[in-house]
Amino acid sequence: MEIEMYRTCTAWILSLFMVVCGLFARPAYTQDVSTETPVRLTFFLDCDFCDDDFYRQEMPYVDHVRDREVADVHVLLTREQTGAGGWAFTFDFIGLRAFEGMDYSTVYATRADATDGESREGFLRIMEAALVPYLMETSMRDRISIQIAPMSEGATLEQVVTEDPWDYWTIEMYADGSADFESRQESFDTRYGIYISRVTEEWKLQLRPFFNYNYDRFERGDQIIKSTSRRDGLTSYAVKSISPHWSAGAYADILTSTFSNVEWRYRGMAALEWSLYPYREANRRQLTVAYRLGASHITYQDTTIYNEIQQVLPQHLLNAEYEVVQPWGDIEIGVNASQYLHDLSRHSLAFDAEFDVRITRGLSIEIGGALELIHDQINLPKGDADLEEVLLRRRQLETNFEAGLSFGFRYRFGSVLNNIVNPRFGGIGSRDRF
Repeated sequence: MEIEMYRTCTAWILSLFMVVCGLFARPAYTQDVSTETPVRLTFFLDCDFCDDDFYRQEMPYVDHVRDREVADVHVLLTREQTGAGGWAFTFDFIGLRAFEGMDYSTVYATRADATDGESREGFLRIMEAALVPYLMETSMRDRISIQIAPMSEGATLEQVVTEDPWDYWTIEMYADGSADFESRQESFDTRYGIYISRVTEEWKLQLRPFFNYNYDRFERGDQIIKSTSRRDGLTSYAVKSISPHWSAGAYADILTSTFSNVEWRYRGMAALEWSLYPYREANRRQLTVAYRLGASHITYQDTTIYNEIQQVLPQHLLNAEYEVVQPWGDIEIGVNASQYLHDLSRHSLAFDAEFDVRITRGLSIEIGGALELIHDQINLPKGDADLEEVLLRRRQLETNFEAGLSFGFRYRFGSVLNNIVNPRFGGIGSRDRF
């Protein structure tokens, strides 16, 4: 009896294996490798902050697919924040297969107060207009009609430069907080501040005061434990554009931090940055090296492990960053080095990297990691930290390194068509996506 059951199970497993192999052997899409002009355009939107459902509903005349390997048009979308607080989105339309070489790029800017609805409607206009040359090569060409919105009354075709009464200055205030209460414990966190900025082609200026406060209270039997921490300060910088590859700047900041044992720190630094690629290409690729040189005056809350209560510390910093966003994925790599000039043995070196790469159709890998070698903790207070300070992370602890690693992969197979939207039991969808 047991032998018969074993044979039956083995037969079922072999049958299932043959079925799965048969599914993988089938072509995923009828236009998989064809270079002939398609009857219907296949479209792959490469954007991690877009509302995919909206575009599938509003663009039913193309086949939305899940992988660029079977697409006729790959739309790669990247973004950079503008000086006024809005976003500048770069659309790169990349022709594939029969449309190889038909590439197009354009930029769409949104206002700082634009809603998600306004932004995605603007996205839709850009994508529909840019798809016209591709659609003209398909059977859709006989169904295309173009409408141009009429100009407002009194407007002319000549470009008009509008005078800005604010002279490109923007002010952004923020405040948020959270509170949790239970019968034997409670916590409260808040942060608030102001960004005062001005960004032009020649100058980039910012002044930012900030305030952070954290409070925790616990009851353990008859014992009441309270813990507070603050981190307040002001940061500022002025950056001047010198050429398409060079920039110069100055930085100044003030800091007080209970976590770092800093009563007050005043720091000023001069900076120089070089970019291998022109700055205008920063949305797709950049490799920059920046050097800062300056000094700090620090007053400590408690005497440090080096018996200091205040110090003047000359310091220099070196930062190198590489970032590339391409159809095959994106890579970010950074190196940061810091050294105190009064004692060259007091230094730190940090590496961080993130990789998100498409290996083949449906398969992509994600790897991230960071490592910092620390030999410059001159601010640590004398004595051992209390247990509450350690558990609540209210005090910086001595260490000679910090490290972290993340990894994962995504593999999708089956139907590549992504046209259907079914919102049942889905609520109103995720927020802050357009």
